[in-house]
Amino acid sequence: MPRIKVMVGDSADTSRRNLKDILGRLGYQVVADATSVPDLLRKTRMILPNLVVLDTNLTGGNALEAARIVEEDDLSSVLLLVSSLDHPEIRDFHYCLKPFSEGSLIAMIDAALLYRKRVRALRKELNKVREALDSRKVVEKAKGILMRLLDTDEEQAYRLMQKQSMNRGIPMKDIANAIILAHEVGRDKDILKGE
Repeated sequence: MPRIKVMVGDSADTSRRNLKDILGRLGYQVVADATSVPDLLRKTRMILPNLVVLDTNLTGGNALEAARIVEEDDLSSVLLLVSSLDHPEIRDFHYCLKPFSEGSLIAMIDAALLYRKRVRALRKELNKVREALDSRKVVEKAKGILMRLLDTDEEQAYRLMQKQSMNRGIPMKDIANAIILAHEVGRDKDILKGE
């Protein structure tokens, strides 16, 4: 199994080095580090690590906003290292309160990575549902056109599209789009001929 690629964002040299050492000792592959928000965002977009461990002391911008960008753009998981829970936005992310133990760091890394995996699976499922819904809408619209042109019922219109789909070996959505396009450009006679 490949090692988990981690990027560290921390403006303080000593704590950044210590964190890199801890992560390396725990078996993570530290692929980059950043000392400012712009540096972190640029490197994250280039490298696409599995995880960004980000201290909220990062200079050059708002570290919480950088974390939000990284997660919303699906660039990486984010684990914040925080000194306090003063900002309510911190609770929107996985975080470790400093000072932290290696055990709590590992647990939060695992949680952040698992969360991203679940979010990606949900996004994928949502996209499938959207595609199915879009296909259904197109087929319904084409069915309506056929019902009006052929003075037929819904079931018969659907069967006609299904037959064309099977005969031509192309998806029903493509047949439906062709019917809609032909109707929109005034070529209803081509629809009636089944072309």
